[in-house]
Amino acid sequence: MAVSVTDVEEASRFYCDVLGFEELPRPDFGFPGAWLRVGSLQLHLGQVDAMKPGAGFPHFALHVPTEEFQATVDGLRAAGVTFLGEPSSRVDFGTTTVWAVFITDPAGNVIELTDVGPIPARP
Repeated sequence: MAVSVTDVEEASRFYCDVLGFEELPRPDFGFPGAWLRVGSLQLHLGQVDAMKPGAGFPHFALHVPTEEFQATVDGLRAAGVTFLGEPSSRVDFGTTTVWAVFITDPAGNVIELTDVGPIPARP
């Protein structure tokens, strides 16, 4: 996944220091950026001069295990992370109650934190 940011260093600090990503080696593409990883997810940051608002509600989701959800929210609040509302529960797939909350990174990208994990592959 790739997202645009207005300050690669600031965004890298947020994703690494606050959300626990690690930095990966990145080829020189001729523009500022960073490659990060958390679990099996790679996040590529590309620097832009200004953010352009997207249609709809563009965001990506990160899994936070249920038993760590409230502590993660509390830790993010303590770190001064911007929340777009309070954590709430909902029913996904017609059967599963999950918790979710939306935050933003320093460039304004929206991130959903949710305790619903990856959907198992179909047999």
